[in-house]
Amino acid sequence: MRTITKPGTIKINKNKDNYEQYKILVLGDPFVGKTSILDRYINGDFNEKYNSTIAVDFKHVQPSSNMSLNFWDFSGQQEFVEVRNEFYKDANMIMLVFDLSTRKTLETLDMWVREANDYGAANIPILVVGNKKEKRSMSENEGYNWAKQRSYQYIEVSAQQNNNIDLLFKVIKDIFTQKK
Repeated sequence: MRTITKPGTIKINKNKDNYEQYKILVLGDPFVGKTSILDRYINGDFNEKYNSTIAVDFKHVQPSSNMSLNFWDFSGQQEFVEVRNEFYKDANMIMLVFDLSTRKTLETLDMWVREANDYGAANIPILVVGNKKEKRSMSENEGYNWAKQRSYQYIEVSAQQNNNIDLLFKVIKDIFTQKK
């Protein structure tokens, strides 16, 4: 795995018991595997016949006794932009997902970054995730170079084959623990 560190501001949301909560927005085109990545990690399963997310879905991970990762899994369909724009405020990280077998999904990542910046999620860490390694149709360097040019972290995974999924969530946790 190659990673790049981008300076960003993480606002730590703590309650009275020093319990840290982080809001992570999961963005990308339809059918790139956003929900499949989360489900693979949280439930340990993969559903080939998954239906597209409608508007937004919420998933929660607690990697330690004092940390909560709250994932807001958004539909990639443009008609839900008005729903998405309400959630950008107070986000701590963006996880941008694209499909390694469909170049167009890499090319639209800039649009997702613009949308996030326009609605108040500028200057927070962005982690770029290339999914569907087993179906790769682009070179191994394309996603990496796209992320590197923008100083974003990058990782490739396969939700279907459960490849690098645990590592992805370790990277997410480490981003927050290193920024304290």
